[in-house]
Formats: sequence, structure tokens, C-alpha cells
Amino acid sequence: MDLETREKDDLAGPARIPSGGLKHGVLSPIETLAQSVAGIAPSATPGMLIPIAFGFAGNGTWLSYLLATIGMLFTAQCINEFASRSACPGSLYTFVSTGFGRRAGDLTGWALMFAYVVCGAACIAEFAIYSISLAKFFFKLELSSHVAMLFSAALIGYVGYKNVKLSATLMLWLELISMGLIMIVVVITLVRHGFTLDMAQLTLKGVNFENVRMGLVMAIFGFAAFESAASLGTEAADPHKSIPRAIMRSVIVSGLFFVLCSYSMVMSFQNLNVGLDQCSTPLLTMTALLGWPMLGHLIDVGIMMSFFAAGLANLNAGARAIYKMSQNGLLHNKFGDAHAQNGTPHLAVLASSALSLGIAITLASLNNPLMDIVAWLGTLATFAFIYSYMATSLSAGKMLAEAKLFSPAKKLIVLASMLVLAIALLGSLYPVPPKPYNLLPFVFGAYMVLGLFWCLRSNGSLAAKASTAESLAILAPQD
Repeated sequence: MDLETREKDDLAGPARIPSGGLKHGVLSPIETLAQSVAGIAPSATPGMLIPIAFGFAGNGTWLSYLLATIGMLFTAQCINEFASRSACPGSLYTFVSTGFGRRAGDLTGWALMFAYVVCGAACIAEFAIYSISLAKFFFKLELSSHVAMLFSAALIGYVGYKNVKLSATLMLWLELISMGLIMIVVVITLVRHGFTLDMAQLTLKGVNFENVRMGLVMAIFGFAAFESAASLGTEAADPHKSIPRAIMRSVIVSGLFFVLCSYSMVMSFQNLNVGLDQCSTPLLTMTALLGWPMLGHLIDVGIMMSFFAAGLANLNAGARAIYKMSQNGLLHNKFGDAHAQNGTPHLAVLASSALSLGIAITLASLNNPLMDIVAWLGTLATFAFIYSYMATSLSAGKMLAEAKLFSPAKKLIVLASMLVLAIALLGSLYPVPPKPYNLLPFVFGAYMVLGLFWCLRSNGSLAAKASTAESLAILAPQD
């Protein structure tokens, strides 16, 4: 055996060991898709984000969502340059290591862990908002926000701890039911209007470029965590095919859903005294206009469960990021263990759910309104997602260039991905938002500086071997 072959074998060995504790190939393509769709939580967007996007884009709201969908498809393609070649729980963490080396990958893993944990905390708070409202409506009960948060976090943690297949199946059905109820309202609204074209929207009446740009920022926020299926590299069946398809299809399905919902919602509110951006319960208002108010409350139940599914999706992805980082020496090695029977990263699941719950309950205990908590955490998580997506897009370009595969079409894809992400980032920073939103970029920046120091002092010997071995596997020619 020559020296080069021996070195490759030495590197390849440790890289194969870490993922051995997780179940292999147990998730079908549709269950893998459920992870990314649940991460997006498309059912939540009509009730929360579309009204905000309308406040910026007006009659151009549908266009903002269409452009966001196209932009996220470019980012998805950059991620899939790696996902079609590599399958491991590290997802973007591993992908960036391939292009820019271990330290850049470590920082991306640090950002990704933040994104999933903080987004999970936002989902816990959102679940509490809807559960408190529904408990009062259906049962005349005054439910404590702390109790609602504890219940959702405990149930999410249990399902994530117990079985990844159960998690995927549960997320799939919760999202299908919730999206189905909303689509009933969309279709009936279009039928009531005789399927006539809304020319005010289609001609972008009263809309300029700046309106669409600001609406685009909010629209892109709605796609955060679409890449989370990449964390199932070990557990998905035929991962080199099922994961890239799940990532692309989650963007397409959610994007079309957003465009249809925004178009029908703007149409419904055109002749009402209250504007869409001023209505706190737009779907309830729409169902009341249709004469089916109870359907609106059922949709709220569906949205509540969608937040549960989103929390579970973020927990699954976040736990696997912690799992992989622990095995590479960045976090305590106990978080890199898998449960002997369940085949889940059980300690990483418990850590992720405890962190998310701790963040949500701490902010609620300081008497902050739940809606403000959701907005703050969602903004912070989005900074981390954008950072990770940008790093992965650039890494894809570098990897393709080194492999002599960087065609003009792929260069355009990387450039378009970076452009859309830059628009979203700049739109969240300028014009300078009011307090405390103007401080949130500094909070995320401080976290990343802390992460840089942590990564520099961590034990990186195992990480170096694992990252190099994974890079060799990714750069190898594919069948």
C-alpha cells in the first residue's frame, strides 16, 4: 500500500465512525421532504408574514413571494451541489468545510446551531400564542404561556428523542392538514370572485421597486430552514437523490402556496374597512366573510400544530448539527452519542430542546409580549440562516471551480443566490429599524465572535481528519 492510499484510508476511517449510531436509510423520500417543509412552516406565513409583507409591497405582495421563491431555488441549487455528493448529519457545516476549510465550516456550524435553537424557541412561543387563544375560545380556559411552552417543548423533545421516523410522519400529516385547510379558504375565495383576474395586483397598481424589494425581504424570511432535510444524510433512504429533491420541492411547494395565499388574501381585503397589514387575524376575517367562521378557528388549530411541526423540524436539524459538531471535537463529546435502541442523537436532542425552551421562557418571564418574542427570535435566527446560506453558496462555487465543474450556468446560479441573500440582509439592516431590532445584528455579531474564539480553542484534531475525509468524498466523481 503506497503512502497516499494509506493517508486516505486513515482519513476515511474516522469520518465513517461518527454517523454509525444513527439509523440508516429509514426515511422515505416523502418523509425526508416533510423535514424541509415543516422547517419552513408554510401554514404560518398567511397568518403572520403575508400581512407584514403587504404593508411593504401592497399589490406587489404576490410578486415579492414569486421572486423570493425563484431566489431560494438558486440557493437550494447551491446547497444541492453538496447534498447530491455528500450525505451526513453535518449538512451546511460539512459543506462549507469542503470549500473553505475546517475553520470556516466550524463557524457555519456555530451559526447553524444558533439558527435552529433560536428558531425552535420562536416556534415554542408561537405555539403558546395560538394554544392560549384556542384554549380560551374552545374551553374558556386561561392558559399560562409558561405551561403552553413547557408542554410543547416536552412533547417536541420526546418525539425527537424517540424516533426520527415518527417525527417525519407526524410533521408530514400536521403540515398537510394545516395547508389543506388554508387552501380550502383560498379556493373558495377565488370561486366567490368568479376567478376574475385582480388587475390591481397583476398591473402592480401603486407599487414601485422599493415596495417589492422590502416585501421580498419578508418573503425570504418565510423560507428559513428549507435546507433542514440535509441534516438527515444518514437517516434518509437514497440520500444523494432524496435530499436534493426534498430541498428543491419544499421551496417549490411552499413558494406556490405563498403566491396563491398572498394573491387571494390581498383580493379579499380590497373592499374592507381594515387593511390586510392592520388585521391581526386575517384568516379568521376571510372565513367570516365566506360565512364559515368555525373554519377559521380550525385553521388556527392547524397553524398551532404547524408551529409544533416546525419546532420539531428545527429540533431534529439542530440536534444533528450539535451531534456532528460534538463528534468533530467542537462540543462536549457526549453530545455525539446516539441512543442504542432509538438511533437518535438523544443527548443532543435534549440539549437543543432545553436551550430553545430556556430562551423562550426567559424572555416571557421578563414580561415581554409573546408576539415581540417571536419577532425578535425570528429576526435573529434569520441572520444566522442567511450567513449559513451565503457561506454555502460561496463554498459551492469554490468547490465546483476546484473540480473543474464551474460552468457559466453554475456561476450564474451562485451569483443569483448571493444577490438575493444580500438583498434580504441589507433590507433587514437599512433603513435602520427601530429598537430593539437595530440592536439584533450586534447580538448575532457578538455570538459569532464568541463562536470564533470557541472554535479556535477547541480540540480540532478529529475535526480536521473528519472534514478532510468528507471533502475527499464530496469531490470524488459521482456515479
